[in-house]
Amino acid sequence: MLDIKLIREKPEDVKENMRKRHKDEKIIDDIVKKDKDWRNLKVQIDNLRAERNNVSKEISELKKTGRNASSAMKKAKKIPEEIEILEKKAKELEEERNSSLLLIPNFLHSSVPIGKDASENKEIKKWGKIKKFSFELLNHSELVENLGYADFDAGRNNSGEGFNYLLGDIAMLDHALQRYGVDFITKKGFTLVVPPLMLNFETLLGALNGLKDFEDVVYKIEKENLYLIGTAEHALVSLFKNKTINKEKIPIKLCALTPCFRKEIGSHGVDTKGLFRMHQFNKVEQVVYSIPEKSFEILEEIQKITEEFFQSLELPYRVIEICSGDLGAKFAKQYDIEVWFPRQGKYAEVTSAGNCTDYQARALNIRYLDKGEKRYLDILNNTMVATSRAMVAILENYQQKDGSILVPKAIIPYMNGKKKIEKGK
Repeated sequence: MLDIKLIREKPEDVKENMRKRHKDEKIIDDIVKKDKDWRNLKVQIDNLRAERNNVSKEISELKKTGRNASSAMKKAKKIPEEIEILEKKAKELEEERNSSLLLIPNFLHSSVPIGKDASENKEIKKWGKIKKFSFELLNHSELVENLGYADFDAGRNNSGEGFNYLLGDIAMLDHALQRYGVDFITKKGFTLVVPPLMLNFETLLGALNGLKDFEDVVYKIEKENLYLIGTAEHALVSLFKNKTINKEKIPIKLCALTPCFRKEIGSHGVDTKGLFRMHQFNKVEQVVYSIPEKSFEILEEIQKITEEFFQSLELPYRVIEICSGDLGAKFAKQYDIEVWFPRQGKYAEVTSAGNCTDYQARALNIRYLDKGEKRYLDILNNTMVATSRAMVAILENYQQKDGSILVPKAIIPYMNGKKKIEKGK
């Protein structure tokens, strides 16, 4: 969330940021009013407490001198009741203000392109050569079914749309990408973490884009204050909740391999048959805690790492910088990598790298100690590899005329030396 002081002191700047994101700015006036009313109540409460202390002293003096203290005692009795009423109002106002604060997106970095939606995202780079095929490519789901390495019907029958059974060499391909992804990122100096797959409401709220993501993204565990993570990012950015870190330990670079669970409610939905968009998938994630002065430099570093990963798989891609109208609420700046999918004849997103600056750290109360002063950290995250989408890219780009699939050289060692995926027996 944003610092309330920023909204108090520079409401017009916050409104301009909302306009750039194509969001309704009226909520800022509402927050400013509620905050002002809340502060006025706090002053009244403090004044009443001071009055209570003065009356207590007056009663003591009256009793010492043998004078009648009944009037002062009646007054003293009423003050706590008045304080209790005002404190209740102040608490309600503070909760309303803070709920509204969660709806205010992060401040955009000055370099973010201004645009209304995804159609105005900016292409900044292309890599790799797009292959030309002399035969008609099969859809990836048809391809793996023909090879005998997936049962999509069983997934739908047993769990519903967006769930699959992967078998044999395709299951091995998923595991190969997971293990290669972990090895790739840990060699870059990241510490591997095995995080919890469930988080409570308060923690997850600090990690998400806001309350709407609870409806559209995460699954709740029935009768528990727990939710399944939509990505390892949620658990990794929460590791230091309510803690203060010594500056000497920063940057802290973490990675994790986890299954991810997402409702995928919205315009995209899930694949009725296939691997590209599912309710359950595996992902290697990278998260970095940084001092503010270095965070945008680190954003470029983690973006470069993921580009190197997809270059090693020899998958053609382009890098997109997300425009203001398409940027998630928590991000100040974000890049997407979109790999070329020849069967679809287009680029499609496989990873996202973003700098949340202190937006998540403020919500999760994560700070660092700098010369005796506590400051909020910047937190960054980046998909190392979501294996389901990477598999679709491999199945399309490495498909052969006979229906087999070549294995990218980089992951042959993780496939027990297998160079080609052919029909199962």
